[in-house]
Amino acid sequence: MGRLQALGKSAEKAGKSLLRESLVRLLPRPRPPVGPVEPSCVRRVLAVRRDSRLGNLLLLTPSLRLIKTAFPAARVEVLISRRYGDALAHNPCVAEILTAKDLPGLRLRGYDLAFDFSPQHAFSLSSAAWTALSGAKRRVGFDRGDAAKFLDDLVAVSAAREHETAGLARLVRHAAPAAALPPDSELATEWHFGPGEREEGARIWKKWGLDRETVALFLGARAEKRLAPEWFLELGRRLAASGRKAALAAGPAEREFLKGLSIPAGIVIAPELPLRTFAAAVAQARAVLTADTGPMHLAVAVGAPTVELFSHTEPWRFGYAHRPGHRVLETPGRHPRVDEAWSALTELLRLPRSRGSDARCGS
Repeated sequence: MGRLQALGKSAEKAGKSLLRESLVRLLPRPRPPVGPVEPSCVRRVLAVRRDSRLGNLLLLTPSLRLIKTAFPAARVEVLISRRYGDALAHNPCVAEILTAKDLPGLRLRGYDLAFDFSPQHAFSLSSAAWTALSGAKRRVGFDRGDAAKFLDDLVAVSAAREHETAGLARLVRHAAPAAALPPDSELATEWHFGPGEREEGARIWKKWGLDRETVALFLGARAEKRLAPEWFLELGRRLAASGRKAALAAGPAEREFLKGLSIPAGIVIAPELPLRTFAAAVAQARAVLTADTGPMHLAVAVGAPTVELFSHTEPWRFGYAHRPGHRVLETPGRHPRVDEAWSALTELLRLPRSRGSDARCGS
């Protein structure tokens, strides 16, 4: 069995290598950049994020704002794989959201500048290939893996710890060194509500029997980050005993785990909602407690104060302890105890109500 697995991995590696070399021959060759980018000549920009998880798209939003600041006359388009494009709807920095179906005509759009926004800690062949396929006059990305075969303007990977928003922003700062851009400390993820969306969220929240002092608990998380439903129910009991209501938000997998469990009074299991409706409802919460997940980044972007649970990922890269109104509870390699989470949550609830990034949210 071990030999078969080894053969399978060897075949997979050979296949990827063949694909990579085929793409290198077919796609436009990188050209060494000549001088800095002239902002007044940039009319069309493409931002590529092949891995379009919800959290990754929201972490990209500060860089989209930097692009519009650096190149104010440019039309900015975002190319993602499939899901969660709604996260960028109504964003004033985004002119159009493209997906894989737009790849055949991508080069005809005439991009002056394209960014490969795949993370700096891992080379993405597909993301680099998509960026090269744009045919942009200058293609910017991080210098790792085979990036030099696809991109012509490379940025060194930082050895220092930096938040993901700051890391991605370095690509824009590299392309526009003379632009007056805000410091990393002011970068904020964004969510922009369309007409009537906030009001709809408030109506739904009230329909569920919840108020503005309700705390939302997000059960969803992947792999080792996932906590047992009973853990959240105990936290909900404590909230109910303190006079607050709790709203449990769960994905399909977590809903299966909840079946057959007794749900204490004062705890509401929120029904599944479309992404934008869910965001508008979450914005009503007094606070949100969540693991490091896409909904965590969503809660921060809509301005809800958060307690963020980091057990198996890096809070310095993905957490928001540096932002007012947010708390990180880090328990490396293990899940937090209920007492630890309760302590962090009660500390957050003692603070005056903060709307965090509301100033970034359109209404």
